[in-house]
Amino acid sequence: MKKTFTINISGTVFHIDDDAYDRLNNYISQINRHFGNDAEAREIVEDIESRISELFQERVKDGHEVITLVHVEEIIRIMGMPEAFDDAKEGEEPQLKIPGQTHRKLYRDPDDRVLGGVCSGLGAYFNFDPVIIRLIFVALFFGAGSSLLLYLILWIVVPKAYTSAQRLEMRGEEVNINNISKNIKEEIQDVKENYEKFRTNSRSRERMDHAGSILSSIFTAILKVLAVIIGVALVFAGIFAIIALVTSLFITNEFIGITPLGNGLPHYLDLFANGNTLFWIWIGIGLTIGIPLIMLAYLGTKLIFRFRSDNGTVGLTALGLWVIGVVLLIFMLVRGFSDFKSVSTSTKQEQITTKSDTLFLKLGADEFNDYLDSNLNFDGLRIASVNGKEFLLNQPKLDIVKSETGDFSMVIKTKARGRDLDKAQNNAREINYKFTRQDSLITFQPWYMLPDKSVWRNQQVEIILKVPENKTIYMSDEIVRIIHDIKNTSDTWDGDMGGKYWTMKPAGLELTMRKQAPVNEPKKNKK
Repeated sequence: MKKTFTINISGTVFHIDDDAYDRLNNYISQINRHFGNDAEAREIVEDIESRISELFQERVKDGHEVITLVHVEEIIRIMGMPEAFDDAKEGEEPQLKIPGQTHRKLYRDPDDRVLGGVCSGLGAYFNFDPVIIRLIFVALFFGAGSSLLLYLILWIVVPKAYTSAQRLEMRGEEVNINNISKNIKEEIQDVKENYEKFRTNSRSRERMDHAGSILSSIFTAILKVLAVIIGVALVFAGIFAIIALVTSLFITNEFIGITPLGNGLPHYLDLFANGNTLFWIWIGIGLTIGIPLIMLAYLGTKLIFRFRSDNGTVGLTALGLWVIGVVLLIFMLVRGFSDFKSVSTSTKQEQITTKSDTLFLKLGADEFNDYLDSNLNFDGLRIASVNGKEFLLNQPKLDIVKSETGDFSMVIKTKARGRDLDKAQNNAREINYKFTRQDSLITFQPWYMLPDKSVWRNQQVEIILKVPENKTIYMSDEIVRIIHDIKNTSDTWDGDMGGKYWTMKPAGLELTMRKQAPVNEPKKNKK
């Protein structure tokens, strides 16, 4: 029965019997004496112990719970004795036949990496130049884009070669004392040489400074070119926008096709606002939008010619003009809306005398149909251009109600808005609407026209035809254009009431089944 010890090698715990412990302890002591106690030696011994720990783990995985003398001797044969490498001739490698010789393993190379060291690790594993593998990854990325995902997976899955033993395995070299010590010494020597060159050679620093100066100059030149390109773009955009703005406001009287009613009020805005108010609104819009456009072009010229100005007069003047434009625009818009503050109605009533118990309602010829502007149709409001002159038109609204007397009568209500009650009353009275009556035939005009040189103030015309009980009306098919929400006992839609007879009953208009009336006017009585 043998004693068993618990040891810790490179952070891993193993169980080892007493004979194996003595042999391993003696072997590590020889290694320590061979390499010494300086920092370089300690790094070599740490890597050797790390490799021994890996070899022990392989034995434990094979089912051996305790490290025996046989395992230690096998590992010593793999790693080699320090004296064997000292006895080798200069320039020759010790010829050792090692059972279970180390094969090449895939690691990420941290010493020759661009991102994660995947390509350099693959190059070491397949004995390829890493540059070729990098070019393959770049070509696949621009081809199908799949190399990026593959690279990220390899970056996550493939471990990094931290220790000297792992770097040797990555290159397929034997992981023994000689190669570990040689690898570490080479790394330390490279670090020393690089540091010495950097410390003693002032020209290196000068070259670095010169290279940095060149890169800085190149970067500055690129920024200057970009600044000029951006400046040219800003100047052209600003000038073009300013020309478009001035043309829209003061030549075509159309604000770049943008109007409050959607489809456009091209050059008819003077029909909706008086000339004085409209002029100052244009001035306000010009300052509010034009000043930022001018400053945009000014900024472009500064980027192109690279001049600086410590004088804040330009900026303060522009800011002041812009504030004036905003205030002026708000003031004039409020003043414009105040023209709709009051509302007034004017009413005219006319008795209709006829011997017939039936009135025939007809819509007159549309004289403006071919002169209407198709861009504007706002709640019936239209614009007609005749012989170069514009007129505001709108459709009247016809309603039919029960008369309080035994006679037909017609009530015409005109309604309008204004700055005050007197102005609204005057606007309502100026509305010009005509209809004609010939015995029992009434012909309504399809439009009412606003007076010449007047502006739109929401003028409306409502026609109320009062029909006595048991009296009848006939509405032609065209009259449905102006009828508005006429109540009837059958809840017939306005659009379906044309071409029919309707008799006034206590409950309202009632559909009367008669033969359809002729479109022609009724015959006159013989004298």
